Amino acid sequence: MATKIPFYIVLLCIVSLLQVFGLSHFTIFDVSPDAISLLLAFIAVTIGQRAGTSFGFAAGVITGLMSGNMGLSMLARTVEGFIAGFFNIPENSHATSKQKTKRMYWAVMTATFSANAIFAAGYNPLGLSPFYRILVLGLLESLLTLILAFIAKRLLMRKTFSD
Repeated sequence: MATKIPFYIVLLCIVSLLQVFGLSHFTIFDVSPDAISLLLAFIAVTIGQRAGTSFGFAAGVITGLMSGNMGLSMLARTVEGFIAGFFNIPENSHATSKQKTKRMYWAVMTATFSANAIFAAGYNPLGLSPFYRILVLGLLESLLTLILAFIAKRLLMRKTFSD
């Protein structure tokens, strides 16, 4: 797995640019799918919690520099990678592809929701209520990111989660 880390670093930079300058403009109720959450969940599930946390911090630095919200972005993405790491599948696991896929989807949902809750608690440009920002928008963003995860699984990750 250590040989894939440089690839994941380059992929993180590309996905961060795609998220900040592309996907963030496709919004529903001021919420967009989060490709960075998907990548962090994938890294945390396949490599481990430490790698997910480290890549989360790096994603927070990259997106924070681009968005101007450095501290909050670093905190949210670090927590996101850490939480996704709870769904880690050890390399020598005998899990079926269905079990691996379920863990990936759960990691995406919980990590996205937790990051959204941190962003909602720290940044409120529209003056919305905390309940609405955290629960409604958090669940909506988690569902949109889950749809993105379904699409990515079908198109890009078939081989990764095979038996």
